[in-house]
Amino acid sequence: MPVDPAKPFDLSFRVHPNWVEMRLDQFVKAMVPTMSRAKIQRYIKDGRVEVNGNPRPANWRVHLDDAVLLRCHVPEEGEDAGRHIPLDIVYEDDDVIAVNKQPGLVVHPVALHRHDTLLNALYWRYKDIIPADQEISMANRLDRNTSGIVLVSKHTGSKRILQDDFEARVPRKTYVALCEGIVEPDNGEIDAPIGPGLGRSDRCKMGVRYDEEGKPSLTHFEVLERFPPQNDEGFTLVKLQPHTGRQHQLRVHMSHLGNPLVCDDRYGRPGAIVFATSGGEFALERYALHALELTFVHPGTKQLLTLTAPLAEDLRLAVEALRNNLPRSRRQLDIPPEHIRREEKLEGFYL
Repeated sequence: MPVDPAKPFDLSFRVHPNWVEMRLDQFVKAMVPTMSRAKIQRYIKDGRVEVNGNPRPANWRVHLDDAVLLRCHVPEEGEDAGRHIPLDIVYEDDDVIAVNKQPGLVVHPVALHRHDTLLNALYWRYKDIIPADQEISMANRLDRNTSGIVLVSKHTGSKRILQDDFEARVPRKTYVALCEGIVEPDNGEIDAPIGPGLGRSDRCKMGVRYDEEGKPSLTHFEVLERFPPQNDEGFTLVKLQPHTGRQHQLRVHMSHLGNPLVCDDRYGRPGAIVFATSGGEFALERYALHALELTFVHPGTKQLLTLTAPLAEDLRLAVEALRNNLPRSRRQLDIPPEHIRREEKLEGFYL
């Protein structure tokens, strides 16, 4: 695996005939369309865009076969924490790796998490195993607080096949969620379009929209277990299968049903649930969502493969505590909500 995701990296481009005599800033924008014009101008001003080894101004005209180098990140100091992150590998062959991601772990580097992500951990595990001309990349992603199956491609060939399949919604995803209240009926479908939340002060919050902003969204649910009520509070364990992939789809749909995920500060009741045990207490402090199962067409064998990730320990303990009807209470979390919002906005993941 040639690139350490926590370390600085450069992007290099060669000027082909179609780009001859284009301004340098326009050429960089054409090569990296996701980068804002303001950021490109700042990089050029800082001397981080070079033509044939020399920094050039924004109005510099590029010529045929010029080598343009974009230095993307200023080097950061400090040891990479990724080497110390444990990995629960549930499946591996020559084409793919499947990891049971623990809750609280960001999938790939973002502004607030440059060194302590799942991709960093994979780099340190496989950097001396996978050839330098191959690349590890994520086939699917989970939010920081969602645990469960993450599928990883081990080379460019499997990456392209898996990307096409996920974009076409070929893989089948199954999640488990612990929800507030008693979910009725035993099974059904939530067919409710999702778009940006109305009147939202939180830029990442989504909601059910029946206007032109709402996009078709469909989720199948099945009740797995209902737990004995305590202090007029009931809980339900449900299996969820999204047939579309809207941002925060499962959280929005269960909230729309009237049964938001437990500990979901954005779409439900914020705070932790604390269970009293014989040895003290145990708290569930993140929204209770786990990617249990993934069925996909293997990029090498072309056969259907189903992978399962056992429940994360915190969710497993919470289910056992509810099953045994242990005394429970609510507690506010100490993490500032704006910090959580900022991290989720930077991640931009789904579900």
